[in-house]
Order: sequence, then structure tokens, then C-alpha cells
Amino acid sequence: MTAENTGGKKKKHSKMRRQEAVAGWIFVLPAVLFWLIWFLYPALKAISISFYQYNYATPETNMFVGLANYVRLFQDTKFFTAMGHSFFMVAVIVPLQTLLSFAVAVLLNGPIRLKGFYRSSCYIPYVISAMAVTIFFMYFFVKGGPASSFFAMLGLENVSWFASTKYAMAFLIIVYVWQQVGFYMVIFIGALQEVPVELYEAAKVDGANSWQRLTKITVPMIKNTTYLVLTFGMINAFQIFDQIAAMSKQSPLGSPSGATSTLVTFLYQQSFSYMDMGYGSAAAVVLFLIIFSLSAVREVLGRRSD
Repeated sequence: MTAENTGGKKKKHSKMRRQEAVAGWIFVLPAVLFWLIWFLYPALKAISISFYQYNYATPETNMFVGLANYVRLFQDTKFFTAMGHSFFMVAVIVPLQTLLSFAVAVLLNGPIRLKGFYRSSCYIPYVISAMAVTIFFMYFFVKGGPASSFFAMLGLENVSWFASTKYAMAFLIIVYVWQQVGFYMVIFIGALQEVPVELYEAAKVDGANSWQRLTKITVPMIKNTTYLVLTFGMINAFQIFDQIAAMSKQSPLGSPSGATSTLVTFLYQQSFSYMDMGYGSAAAVVLFLIIFSLSAVREVLGRRSD
């Protein structure tokens, strides 16, 4: 009887596991299908098109050209200018928004009044349309506007920043960082709340001050979250588009005079403005390889530091 009961329990347990596996696949399947349809297929299609002279408007002229689009790409000075702008923005935006979001998260994770109100206020800009936010900022940074006048008192020129080749990039970075800080703040707050309170109490007993507790306990304990924020921030910064489109208005993307052109605006113009889908797809593939390579390097460095 004991052996029969044991065998029955094993069969029941095995059946439950199969049911759980089936239920899991049922829940995961929609996400997998969306990923296949909206990411994998377009990615493979873009890679394929990058080897063609491809135009949706005149499909009869499409032809296989091999690596010609890539050769042309790396001889195009506008492509390298756009690449330089993209790398510059990532180099400035990622550290800036990471430090600001971490600082705000630390402040709003402390014992302060109206904590929920302040957190919501910081997060709201992230859910507002990027186009609306950019247009809103343009009123502040127009010549004679509040922000332009303030910076003029600090020695800068009183001009419309978004229309100046000298200040357009700075304007873009300010707008983007202001909108993104709230999102990464929420991620940091989640990580900070997982740090054991006992560690801070023990550090206080040992005489550690606030700065020492921050650098010796908080920062090391949320290291993985910081890596996540850096990776997300880098990927998103490489793909800035809406703010640039709002700044350009009726002018070509990347205005004024290409001062805000990026890899994304470059591939968009080539693909949809000039209808050269093969060339634009080649630029998209290069952008993907850049993001993938930098993400892989960040992952390797992160593992070595563990």
C-alpha cells in the first residue's frame, strides 16, 4: 500500500508540473509572438534589405548590391557626423541622468513629508509626450525667454537655444535628461528599499557618517541596479528621436544645420525622406551593432567587478 501511495503521489505531482508548464507557456506565448512579429522579423528584414538597393515606391528597381551600402556608409561624412553626435550625447546624458536620478532617489527615500507627492511630481515628466515637453521647453529657451535670460546673466548668449548651432545640442540634452530622471529615480528607489536597514544601524553604531554610509553601504548594495540603469540609459540615449523632431519642426531632421543629427535621424532620413531603404537599413544595422557591442562590454565589465 505504501508503494502504491508513493507512486500515486509521484504521478499526481508529475501531472501538476505538466499543467503548470502548459499554463506558463500559455501566458508567455503572446509575449513571444509579439516579440517575433514586432522585433525579430523586422530586424531580420532590415538586415536583409541592407544588402539591396531598395525603394518601396519603385520596387522594380530593387536589386542586390552586396556590401555596397556599407561601403558607401563608411565613406559618408554625414554619417560620421551623426555618429559623433550620438556618442557625445550618450557620454553626457548617461552619467548625468544616472547621478541625478540616484541623488533624487536617495533624497526621496528618506524620512521626508509629502514623499508620495514629490515622487509623483518627479515621475510625471516621463509619461508626458516627448514632443509636448520639447515644445514647452522651447518657450523657456527662446531668445528673451526665462531660461535664456537666466543663462545670459551667467555669460552665455541670449539666443533661442534650439535654433542655435552652438546651443542646440545642450538644449536637447537638458530636455531629455529632465524627462528621463523620474523613470530611473523609480528604479533606484526600488533598489534602495531592498537594502537592509540593519546595515545602516550597525554603521551608525560604528560611527559612520551619512557620506560613509552612502558610499560604503548604499552604492555597493545597489550595484546591479546601477548597471541596469546605465545599460537602459545608453540604449535609450542612442535612440533619441521625438525631441529632435519637435526641435526641427518644418526643417530637416537634425536642424539647425545638422547640429542635432544622430544615427537615428540619419537612418530615418535615408529610409523615409530619400526613400533609400537599403542605405537606411545599413545605418540601422550599424546602430544595432554599436548598441549590442557597448552593452556586451558593460556586461563583461560588470561581471569582472563582482
